[in-house]
Amino acid sequence: MGSGKYGAISGATARMQMLENIAEHLAAAKTPGYKKEMMSFEAVLGEAKSGMATKGTNFTRLSQPKTDFSTGHLEHSGDPLDLAINGKGFFQIQKPDGTFGYSRKGNFELDGEGRLIDTNGFPVMSAESGEITLPHSDVTISLDGSIWDGYKKIAQVGVYQFEDTSVLERSRGEMFIPNDGIEPELHPSPSIAQKNLELANIDMMKSMTRMTVNLRAFEATQKALKIYSSMDEKGAQLGLIQ
Repeated sequence: MGSGKYGAISGATARMQMLENIAEHLAAAKTPGYKKEMMSFEAVLGEAKSGMATKGTNFTRLSQPKTDFSTGHLEHSGDPLDLAINGKGFFQIQKPDGTFGYSRKGNFELDGEGRLIDTNGFPVMSAESGEITLPHSDVTISLDGSIWDGYKKIAQVGVYQFEDTSVLERSRGEMFIPNDGIEPELHPSPSIAQKNLELANIDMMKSMTRMTVNLRAFEATQKALKIYSSMDEKGAQLGLIQ
């Protein structure tokens, strides 16, 4: 019964990992610009090439997580420094080491020097990849990211895009960095909504349903494991009687 027991253990482990993934989604559901990571189950058939079906062992595991970059719903906030990208693209954020990260989280603010920064305190880059300094927060920001103080244009928020988003790796909750030193392109026609925030692309109801389904499946694998363990014990007892 060993192969059945191992299959049940791998199934229980995979379900636990899936539950952790769903729990992360639920925890980040209120984080602006958060992009969920999707995982799926896949089966591994051991010794399938041997032609010995009786020795084949089924194992269950999760695929490598893939980030879903679909756009979340836009919600009006009323804060003039809250920005949401409607469509493709990312804000460029300068990290402390001088490199750039890319994020959809647009609840920005001004620091003591008047620089536009994200919630981590990192500068938001302009279309020219420079820091953005504003005289005050009561500014008007156009669809293309141009920042106006009355009739005077101060700067332009940069919106950058990647031809293939699979090159992006999660650096921290809402920030991504490109692998292999790949550089993005400046979006030719961005669409920015001022006084709005993009919500996480997570459906709470679907996530709760997935959690319930996976929890029940986890309980089922536990029961199967107990059955296999009981059968092994009985088999061992029969072997001793003989």
